[in-house]
Amino acid sequence: METPVQQTARLLIALNELIEQEGVHLRADHFDLVGDIRQRTDPIVRQLVALAGLPGVAEFRLQVIAVVERSSHHARLLQARMEELGAEIRRTDQARHRAAQLAPIYVRSPGAAVPQFLAAG
Repeated sequence: METPVQQTARLLIALNELIEQEGVHLRADHFDLVGDIRQRTDPIVRQLVALAGLPGVAEFRLQVIAVVERSSHHARLLQARMEELGAEIRRTDQARHRAAQLAPIYVRSPGAAVPQFLAAG
């Protein structure tokens, strides 16, 4: 049977590994995998919170703070990237709308006479 200190150490190692993977996927723009990792970290964090008040676990405080800071940094990067992608989507939608407005100008109806230009001169 694991002691609370052993369990905390094991959970912190697992959480560190997941946060590292999250950073790799974030830099590679694999946002679906980042979301999956975030979901996988939730139960680990809940377990760490439950262990926090037990004797001997307080010694991991600095490690927990470091992991939380890295995770928060990743969350900020993800938020910024989502805002960039949202702006890009809005620009694409605006361009699509302008193109839809201009399309009728360039479309000829079937059977319409093709204008012929004659050189004058």
